[in-house]
Amino acid sequence: MNLTIAGQDRSLDIGADLTRRAARHQGALSPWAPQDSALSLRQSGSPSDYLARYVKLLQLRHALSTETFTIPGKPGVAGTLLRQIKGFLWKLLRYQHDRMAFQQNVINELAISALDFQRTTSQQTFASLEQRIKVLEAAIASRKEVSEP
Repeated sequence: MNLTIAGQDRSLDIGADLTRRAARHQGALSPWAPQDSALSLRQSGSPSDYLARYVKLLQLRHALSTETFTIPGKPGVAGTLLRQIKGFLWKLLRYQHDRMAFQQNVINELAISALDFQRTTSQQTFASLEQRIKVLEAAIASRKEVSEP
């Protein structure tokens, strides 16, 4: 991996850190496969296929996460002190974040379920209407054949 920042090769210091972080979070932050990217929506062939893909993506990534994370900080004593204060405040208030994230996750799941239910119901309605139209067209075609001499 080559990592260049402002014209300087930073592969050794930053690249190693990124590789270590990625290995630590392998699968934890990304429960979906690469083909489950939002870019896959461009491959949809029809509006119904687009909606099916969209609902799948929503189901994969609907939850807010309050996992522990590395708090960024500026270099120096002031930056270190500020990072420690932020870390303490995060630990102190995390229960509030967890409570709000849980409530939002419930709302997200309900909204996604409602969207999926609406999509399924619409597909069933359209399929039954298409079937009725085919039956009516067949009946009209058979009447025309009988009435023509």
